[in-house]
Amino acid sequence: MKHIILIFTALLLLTSCTQNTNPSFEKNVELAKTWFSTFESEDLETISSMFAEEVEYQGAFYGTELMTTKEQVLGYMGGWHAAMDSITYTPENFLPGVDPETNLPNGSVRTYGTWRGTSVASGKSFEAKFYHYMTFNDNGLIINGGDYGDAMGVMMAVAPDAE
Repeated sequence: MKHIILIFTALLLLTSCTQNTNPSFEKNVELAKTWFSTFESEDLETISSMFAEEVEYQGAFYGTELMTTKEQVLGYMGGWHAAMDSITYTPENFLPGVDPETNLPNGSVRTYGTWRGTSVASGKSFEAKFYHYMTFNDNGLIINGGDYGDAMGVMMAVAPDAE
């Protein structure tokens, strides 16, 4: 009887430590990686095809309102492309996101990483850490996402020198 209780306890401990993962997570990580490489190549047409028609996106600039149309999101992305050259993203990780109501993995992707690039206006380079999140629908399109980092600080750091 002691052995049965010990075995049961060991099994209970092992199963309680197992993380639940959403079966879509690994596929969505690959979609996120594709999105970042497409953003780096400044291909707005392909970036557009990666977003659902109905989308919510939070930009990183101070005072940025939640974007609720694909056109707003593409304008935001295009603004980065117009202002910066040689944009690259080096991820530190890709982590599973959770449903805010259930706290269960929902297949969304979070990532922390470093952006690098050069200002078109000044030629100055930047390196800045950001956090991003993306939620995908069943068709693999982004329906929700956002950027968190010091976007205004980046712009100030690479601004042309005052004369």
